[in-house]
Parts: sequence; structure tokens; C-alpha cells
Amino acid sequence: MKSPPVKQTWVSRCLDIYNFHASQLREEPSWTMEKTAKALNRSIGSVSQDMLLASWLRTHEKQLRRFTSAKDALQFIRSRKKEIRTSEFEL
Repeated sequence: MKSPPVKQTWVSRCLDIYNFHASQLREEPSWTMEKTAKALNRSIGSVSQDMLLASWLRTHEKQLRRFTSAKDALQFIRSRKKEIRTSEFEL
């Protein structure tokens, strides 16, 4: 009997998608996120969010890994971006 697939964590999913997209770009420089979404049978919005999460994992891994869901990690990223934009206007 074949065992059921193990559910992937949001972190590993994001990194897998990022790595897939990057490998496709190396092979075909005109590759787009839309093509990645189509190849993975996902929406372009979900791929875009996963790519954003993966890029933030490169610089904020410790903070992001504490979240149990991608939704919570995205909220963290959005709040950090807002803080950065707001601090740019402070004198």
C-alpha cells in the first residue's frame, strides 16, 4: 500500500516554487511568473505571494519561520513594509 503524500509546509512550498521559477528563468530568460503559475496549475496571485514569501525568507527567515501559516507571514510582511514606508516620511 502506497503511503499518502506528506503535506508540505508553507515554507517548503514557497522555496520550491521560487527554485522552480529560478531554474526556468536560467533555461529561458523570458520565463514569467504567469508561465510558472500555469506550469504548476496555480493562480498567478498565489505564485506571486509565494515568491514574495520566499524572497523575504532569504532576509527574515527567523521571523517568518515562527508563523504557522503563509497568511500570517504575509500579514507580517505587509506590516513591515508599512512601517518602512511610514519611517521614510518621518523627520
